[in-house]
Amino acid sequence: MIKRWVGTFSTIQQMAAMAVQYLKGRKLRTLLTTLAIVFGVSLIFAINLVLPSAREAFQQTMNSASTGGDMTISSQTREAFLPEEPMQIVAGVEGVKAVTAVLNRGIVLPEDKGSIGSLAQIDVVGVDPATVGDVRQYTISEGRFLEPGDSGVVVIPAGIADLAPQFRVGGTLPLVTSQGLKSYTIVGIWANQGNALSPEIIMTLNDAQTVFSLPGLINTIYVSFESGINRDRVRANIQKALGDGYLYDNSINEADALAAMEVSYAMLNLMGLLALFIGAFLIFNTFRTVIVERRHDLAMLRAIGATRRQLTQMILIESLIQGGIGTLLGLVIGYGMAAGIGQAMQNIQSNFIAGLNFSIRLNVSALVLAIGIGLGITLIAGYWPARSAGRISPLEALRPSPAANVRRAARWGLVLGVVMMLLATILLVSSEQTSAGGSLLFLVGMIIAAPGLVMPMARILSPMLTLWFNREGDLARGNMIRQPGRAAITASTLMIGLATLIMIAAIVTSFDVFVRDLVNDSFGSDIMLLPRRIAGYGDILGADENLGKQLNDLPEVETATGLRYAASTYKGQAIEVLGVDPATYPQVVDLEFIEGNPDEAFAALGTGRNAIVNTLTATILGLDMGSEFDLPTSEGTQTYRVVGVANDILHFKLSAILISHDNMKADFHKAEDVLLMLNLKPGVDEQAVIDEINPILEDYPQFTAHVTKEYAQSLLDYTASALIFFYGLAVLILIPSALGLLNTLTINVLERTREIGIVRAVGGSRVQVRRIVIAEALLLGLFGAAIGVFTGVALSYGSIIAFDTIGWKLSYSFPVA
Repeated sequence: MIKRWVGTFSTIQQMAAMAVQYLKGRKLRTLLTTLAIVFGVSLIFAINLVLPSAREAFQQTMNSASTGGDMTISSQTREAFLPEEPMQIVAGVEGVKAVTAVLNRGIVLPEDKGSIGSLAQIDVVGVDPATVGDVRQYTISEGRFLEPGDSGVVVIPAGIADLAPQFRVGGTLPLVTSQGLKSYTIVGIWANQGNALSPEIIMTLNDAQTVFSLPGLINTIYVSFESGINRDRVRANIQKALGDGYLYDNSINEADALAAMEVSYAMLNLMGLLALFIGAFLIFNTFRTVIVERRHDLAMLRAIGATRRQLTQMILIESLIQGGIGTLLGLVIGYGMAAGIGQAMQNIQSNFIAGLNFSIRLNVSALVLAIGIGLGITLIAGYWPARSAGRISPLEALRPSPAANVRRAARWGLVLGVVMMLLATILLVSSEQTSAGGSLLFLVGMIIAAPGLVMPMARILSPMLTLWFNREGDLARGNMIRQPGRAAITASTLMIGLATLIMIAAIVTSFDVFVRDLVNDSFGSDIMLLPRRIAGYGDILGADENLGKQLNDLPEVETATGLRYAASTYKGQAIEVLGVDPATYPQVVDLEFIEGNPDEAFAALGTGRNAIVNTLTATILGLDMGSEFDLPTSEGTQTYRVVGVANDILHFKLSAILISHDNMKADFHKAEDVLLMLNLKPGVDEQAVIDEINPILEDYPQFTAHVTKEYAQSLLDYTASALIFFYGLAVLILIPSALGLLNTLTINVLERTREIGIVRAVGGSRVQVRRIVIAEALLLGLFGAAIGVFTGVALSYGSIIAFDTIGWKLSYSFPVA
């Protein structure tokens, strides 16, 4: 047994030495092959670093840092609720030491009046001074903590005092409220830096209820347990006692942030999958080309005594060496690419998301995936061709492949590929659910059919080459036809890149048209009062009904209406509940109705519990006209009926429903407007009205007034900048494909020195040899481009139609520019 192991080790050493010598002797080919791994790994690593970092940045920005005691309890809707009954139930559970009521909410801060240093947002936490100390301890470094009976006072964290030295004990803190801007006296500083992105401002529960216009309501219960108790059993008993309808140890804002996040980064997820596929395909294609071209070399090794196993070992060692070096360099370059992409995303989205702090962080999954692809695909790409070559006898491998065998294999591949593409076409046009699968099947079918398409395509395209290259063009065509498999491998590299570019360009173009149509159709008002930044309505502190009344009283205003917000869930899906006035909202907003009649839908909205849902909600939750669904609210579960399915630009990417103001107030206790829209009387100057509105907004600095047409244009400009970013990613994905094509072409030339030598021996000049190579490259490029366009059309059509499954009716348009 020991001798056998020693022999095996000795053989591996010999094969390793041969592999190293082979790589040293062919430096250019080794460099080109390693570059393929570098580009593939860097692309995969970069995209898979960006996606989790984007998610983490968004989540850190939106999430509240407020935690308390051993357990926190909030409503399933994440909205405010009456505290008496649930607090009594929790306090009566064995093992519970104390409970306290809390009202906490994140607020996006204005940039001028009401600002706090350079902070973009804060968490306002209202506590009961009489009971909060039994659950959560606040260590005061200066001044005092809140006391029962306090009003108009706050305690700030040390982080704010360090950031803005003017905020000290005895000073005042300006704070935006739903009734307007108010000042609070600072009575204490607690020794906690807190969350630097969203520090906590502590005030009394009564004051917080006034700030948010939620009298008598809370949204969180802090619980502390007896010492030495079985905490898991107490938690279970609390959940059993309260029943359904509550969340435990959850951030108030987390679900809203993640709901927006999933849709916002859907296209980046698509990019990640494309990067994974193209990177792996590039590495596999390059190595497959190298091994196929070394068929004669491997046969000679077999002829002098090398076994199949030894050949496979040598190839695998070569693959491992190149894979290791290429993967290491790819990781370094990929991190640099990720940093560049991250900075671009930071620049674009910081205008809309307050406090976004985007930084690339290494994560194990991205590292393992990139290393696994870099080494794994390299080993697989080397193993299968080497194993196949080892099965052929040395003499057969040294001889050129018989033309009849080559044509027969290509013919069968063509038949199979055409059958798959026909089946794929049926799937593409059958339904939205099968279109994406059909596009991928078309791609696979084209790859399989490519060798069989080489001969007919070469005959079709060669007359164009003959005009410029004469006999060199004929030789180039003969080279392609003689080795259709090699030609198909080279052309498929270009095909994948071009098809991917067409798919991304078509999706971006169609999405741009979709957004522009929504923008043009949705905005019917003349003036809009908007928060400084809109990342999610949960962090927007709106205005009470007094602001809307002041705007309606302006003589130039014909109609003023507000949009109100609450959060809920349905079948585990986060729902944006939007409150509108059924009488005035349709006068200022033109919804794009997919189902139902606008007049009938808004009339129904004002009677009973009825709702208009957007297409995303209808699709994901399986709702349609007339459907009834149970919606969790602050007053328990209420049954609503769908009276329309419609979209608008502000809510199409989230699961959203529209209900009446009356139902919003009754079921969610919400009467604050997070967005207001105004229609002016005919002939009134819009800018003059804005100048009249701005003094009113001095008391509501969370809002700014915009001419609707200008704001709509800013949305289109933002969309355009985001789409340019995706075009950049598409080009980034295309670059490795182009380099892969260069790689395979160069390797083809390097491995055909004998053929080139024969051409030179029979009288061919250097110029003629170059013209032959150029003609063949051009022919392969035209072939790859032709099949790439067909494949790109299939991929783009299937991907765009698949958006129908989430309710987005994108029209297909081929990107011509």
